[in-house]
Amino acid sequence: MHGCNHAHLRSPGTCILHFDGKRYLFGHIGERAQRALVEQTIRLTKISDIFLSGRTEWQNTGGFVVLILTMADQDAAEVSDSLGNPQGGTKKRKPLERKGVTVHGGENLLHTLATTRPFVFRRAMNLRPREIPVVESAEGKKKQAIGASYFRDENLIVHALHIYPEEDLRNSTEEIKAGSPSVVGKVDRETILRSVVEQMFCSDWSMDTMAEEGDPLDAPGPSTDTSVESLPTSSSSPDMSRSRSTSPSKRSKLIPERDPNLSTTLPPPGKTRAPWPASTVHSLPRSRPTRISLSYIVTLHPKRGKFPPVKARELGVIPGPDFSRLTAGEAITTPNGNVVQPADVMEPVRPGTGVAVCDLPDTGYIKDFLEKEEWKDTEKVRTEIGCFFWILGSGVSANERLRSFMKQMGHSKHVISAPDVCPNAITFKGGAKSSTKLNLLDEKFFALPYSSVRVPSQVDEFMEPAKPGMIFRIEPRWEFDTKAVKPPFSREAILQEAEPAYVELARIARESKIKNPGDDSPWKDVEVITLGTGSALPSKYRNVSATLVKLPGAGSILLDAGENTLGQPRRLYDPTGLKAALGDLKGLYISHLHADQHLGFSAVLKAWYNEVYPLANSEANQLMNVVASWKFLVWLREYADVEEFGFSKIRFISCEDLLRKNLNKPNHLTAHLPEVLDSLSLAPIQTSRAVHCLSSFTTSWTWSNGFKIAYSGDTRPTKGFVEIGQNSTVLLHEATFDDELLPEAIAKKHSTTSEAINAGKEMGAKNIILTHFSQRYPRLPILSAVEENGPEVLIAFDLCRVRLGDVKRFGAFIPALKEFYEEADEEKIEGVEEVEEEPVVEEKKGKVGKARGYKPGGNKSKKKSDKRA
Repeated sequence: MHGCNHAHLRSPGTCILHFDGKRYLFGHIGERAQRALVEQTIRLTKISDIFLSGRTEWQNTGGFVVLILTMADQDAAEVSDSLGNPQGGTKKRKPLERKGVTVHGGENLLHTLATTRPFVFRRAMNLRPREIPVVESAEGKKKQAIGASYFRDENLIVHALHIYPEEDLRNSTEEIKAGSPSVVGKVDRETILRSVVEQMFCSDWSMDTMAEEGDPLDAPGPSTDTSVESLPTSSSSPDMSRSRSTSPSKRSKLIPERDPNLSTTLPPPGKTRAPWPASTVHSLPRSRPTRISLSYIVTLHPKRGKFPPVKARELGVIPGPDFSRLTAGEAITTPNGNVVQPADVMEPVRPGTGVAVCDLPDTGYIKDFLEKEEWKDTEKVRTEIGCFFWILGSGVSANERLRSFMKQMGHSKHVISAPDVCPNAITFKGGAKSSTKLNLLDEKFFALPYSSVRVPSQVDEFMEPAKPGMIFRIEPRWEFDTKAVKPPFSREAILQEAEPAYVELARIARESKIKNPGDDSPWKDVEVITLGTGSALPSKYRNVSATLVKLPGAGSILLDAGENTLGQPRRLYDPTGLKAALGDLKGLYISHLHADQHLGFSAVLKAWYNEVYPLANSEANQLMNVVASWKFLVWLREYADVEEFGFSKIRFISCEDLLRKNLNKPNHLTAHLPEVLDSLSLAPIQTSRAVHCLSSFTTSWTWSNGFKIAYSGDTRPTKGFVEIGQNSTVLLHEATFDDELLPEAIAKKHSTTSEAINAGKEMGAKNIILTHFSQRYPRLPILSAVEENGPEVLIAFDLCRVRLGDVKRFGAFIPALKEFYEEADEEKIEGVEEVEEEPVVEEKKGKVGKARGYKPGGNKSKKKSDKRA
């Protein structure tokens, strides 16, 4: 809507305010926000400010870091594109400056950002985080309500509202602030945190930054893989007592990086590669959770009234310069000696109008919200606020006092994003479309995504359930527009548009005579559920890494938990099934600290915690077993200062202590290993160093009934992983790149399809599941390494349920899957989301899952690729 100021609802809990040159994002930036923007092909380069609403907790901020990194990369790409015409044209463009972004939020915003320093870094990004100051005095609150704004620029004015829960309102101001640092302490704490965040996003560090060798922590130890240096064990790891903090600017010496694989060139003799400065900070100043919820009133600037020439002439004003002076606000004297003031002729100033973003996490916030000074001048509110965008927790919308307030503001639109107002509709339609078509192959392997069109509670006529694509225009007049809202996801419509060739091949696969040939296996009922199968960032078709392994009678474990992992079982199960799945979860494993591997961890842990410990005084004694690098424990401890998400109920084992060379060196992190093994019905858990990034691991888990799974995480092929994965029942291996992209796999420290399959052969694995595919384009991997008498090879899809008794059925799916991916590739060609083309390579002869009677070939791919020319 060029030239029109409007608020655009992009996903539940998030809206964007559009101006010609700028965008402003308001609301929640949860884990699903990134994928929602990808789904709608939204570019983020014009966003100048992000205003986080609600409480500072993972549900509202979990996708924020990835969004910021994506914005940084898009910004860098635009700067690079502006440097000149690569084709050698004569026209030169002025290089763009990196605009950066300002992020506004509540208390603990800086702390939340600083906790991510071990795994987040972007060089020279202009990130400006601002914690909105809390006004405590009644006089200050009143002054703020009647005019003192928190933020203003050339486009808009923002008033921030701090909403307290009723429990806090019953306490004194001192009690509300109990435990908070003193003013002096708060300043020191903010200085340290801001320094850490600046070093994460505004540093000039590069891969060529070197430090002198000789740090005691730099001494390498023995390793099962000669290509990877060892790290110190947790017994020599940095102090995690949280008793002190260190600012980057105060450190006298760099702690060297101990992984030469971070770059394709090794450091010169006597030097070692230095880490980015923020990652050298051992601990942060302590904090505590905040219960304050942020809301906003956003208005445009007031507009000067029109100048009526007829009225000016009637008062004796001569047209010309005097007209201009009156318009500029100056008084003039007419030839008759009359003094004419601007107010005598100018129409009244029109107040700026806009929207309110109101975030109430539960019913306890309603009282303070309704008693805010901002709502007392009803006529002013009616004049200025054309739309209330409500972000409400469960049960809040049913409150009669709040509904009465909405009715009182009946002149405005009330768009409500709430679980009991909005139906559980499918947001990520690309992934749902893929699942729906795959379901034609086999209902057990490929489940239909769960959704519901039913509104959970009563919705009054003045309440508008939020939907992506809704627009509220502020100028030139208030107008609510739903033309951009797409129709609900329809399985019937998807199936009607499916290619007849695919439908026929799916029917043949469905009616295949290969039925449960593995039912004699002792592990026939074990399920490997690939929740997320993509790499790097969520895409339209695949979410990032997460795999659930379910053993009947022994519970389940989750291998990695990339961004929005919790959203995947919410689509796999109905509400009853989800509760059961969370209650059955016994262990969480994180292979390394990359966002696509672990950013969804805290949401999963909190969902489990809320299920097992529904009340604060719950007598449950169940613990969650967590296996990860000791660095991950540092993050967990620091983030536990922001909110209670179940950290107090974990039993932690470090990957470092499960290395073979450390198994006989028990320390405080392995003290609970026997309890972990017993609670999971496990024999050993083993780890080996991965060739990927610092503190990355491969692992194998063996249950007491003999079932064994080996999981690669992200890695190049390694001897150590083959050793610990010997005789695995299932190998779950990353296959990020096709074989023709081996140089890229080596450079980015990932594996190709053939390398993954060959690792399984060396292990003697019975079944191989390939996952973690490049998100660049949808395509069936080329599987030239598959052999007729080798292990079964399966390709992972999001929400795919692999029951081991049914693995041999997968081979019957291959012809249909080839056709399915041809459809997806056509869709990509016709769309605009892909700009980079990959070479089309004919598939070599091979088999997947021992598909009988099928000869793979690349002819159809080649024909369709011709359409790119």
